[in-house]
Amino acid sequence: MHYAQMYRLAVTILYDEDESKDVVSEVFARLMVRDITLQEDTAEAYLMMSVRNQCRNELERKQVRERFLRLLSDEAVEPTIAQSEGLRMRELMRYVREQLPPLSQQVFKLRFVKEMTCQEVADELGVSRQTVHTHLRQSVEKIRLFFNSNT
Repeated sequence: MHYAQMYRLAVTILYDEDESKDVVSEVFARLMVRDITLQEDTAEAYLMMSVRNQCRNELERKQVRERFLRLLSDEAVEPTIAQSEGLRMRELMRYVREQLPPLSQQVFKLRFVKEMTCQEVADELGVSRQTVHTHLRQSVEKIRLFFNSNT
């Protein structure tokens, strides 16, 4: 009943039809998984807010990913590392495995390898979303320092 409105809102925020469909589907899927029953008088507001929040999560995920990719392709990175994406990724994952604490490793891998949202990572690990953000921020900073110090 509210799909069209939800979809329009998502397109307005994301500017991408396919991602918008995915966002709306994700909202409905979460309702089903969590077995949430909506009250008729508040259903529309709840669904629209859910779409807005899911869109915000999607935009945040894209931002983090873009910053991460910029970090990897930064010209300050040693030329031998920057020669191939595969080599950079292997070097990055080696650093993650050997230098990051266990929880930071898990957060990093779930977020960037499995492409889970921060909330999904938090739910999976049983920690708060803020904890996920903190570990990601610290990990990216350590990675940046490592790669920039090797120039």
